[in-house]
Amino acid sequence: MIESSEKKSTRNAHRMLMASGAFYLLIAFEFFYMASPFAAYFYTVYGPGLDSLQAWGLSGWMLWFFLPHIVAETKSALINFIPLLGLLLFVGGLFGFAVGAFQVYRAKIRKSGAVTVGLYRYIRHPQYTALIVASIGMLLIWPRFLVLYSTIAMVFAYVSLARVEERICAKTYANYDKYRSGTGGFFPRLVGNFRGRRLSVRLPRLISFLASIALIVVAATMIALGLRQHAIASLYTVKDEQGIYLSVTRLSDQELSEIAAIARAHQKTDEALKTLQEGDRFIAYVLPTQMYVSEIPMRLPDGQEFGHSVPKDRDLARYKVVYTRAEFSSGGLLETENILHNALNKHALVEVHVNLRSEVVESISPPPEQSFYPDIQVPVF
Repeated sequence: MIESSEKKSTRNAHRMLMASGAFYLLIAFEFFYMASPFAAYFYTVYGPGLDSLQAWGLSGWMLWFFLPHIVAETKSALINFIPLLGLLLFVGGLFGFAVGAFQVYRAKIRKSGAVTVGLYRYIRHPQYTALIVASIGMLLIWPRFLVLYSTIAMVFAYVSLARVEERICAKTYANYDKYRSGTGGFFPRLVGNFRGRRLSVRLPRLISFLASIALIVVAATMIALGLRQHAIASLYTVKDEQGIYLSVTRLSDQELSEIAAIARAHQKTDEALKTLQEGDRFIAYVLPTQMYVSEIPMRLPDGQEFGHSVPKDRDLARYKVVYTRAEFSSGGLLETENILHNALNKHALVEVHVNLRSEVVESISPPPEQSFYPDIQVPVF
């Protein structure tokens, strides 16, 4: 009976991990899929789900990004550092997983029993810890709220599977209980055998599990919302009656205002903005003329490639202003609400090239026939 119960627990834990893993790979690795030749096929499956979330006003916010992805620079040193931190965590986590896997499979080949050296000398589940670290790094690279929740689901799947594995190991290896008492589960035990105070009233396991999930989801959401608020406040922006100008690179308020004024005064710009309906708002992206960002619906000249790097040889006097119509959830945008805070997507209106030195519009182009990500909810800032 015990053996049957163990097998059932193991099977359930593996199913939970497989389901969570499939959902996570679909959601979190959107960043890689969208840049691949298979993006069109990927979004035929994934796109309708995003559209459904957007159509229902109560869930549209899950498509938001809580950290910048389009902009290259902000006023916050913390926000500027986070993409690098995410990359380091992602690569470091994958490396740690590889080290842990090498130790385990070497022990299996040598038939040396349970692994208790190397990383396993300090923690019992270094591979799961490494995957959690890599997942957090991926979250910081592609910081969509939907990815946040899929990451939390994966962490709980790892924890559940680890508990099942420990019960099996305790029955398989005679000294496992002694090993377990001297090591941490996912992180090194820094202070003796301290586990914190236990509640005098023990809750049923399922209620305790669900309460833990709810607590972590609420805490993670509050932290993400706080980061998002700070990130939006740190962007280089200038407001307009109909919308907002957002600079992808660092510009002073005066420089950004001058660029906005030059572009806004052109007749073609005025004609494009007159197509906005009542309640519509625009987001105008300001970036160096030689910079091409795929998430912004802009024209890509022959021989050029999309990217997020600021050109080193850019002309500091030449900028392009890409006007877009902001798209919101089904509830629309209230007069007092922040455009960048609520926008889910944007659609091209007109592209204006400005020379800040001579204070003239050098060229103006209609929107591209088809943007790189047509009707896909990619980052707004």
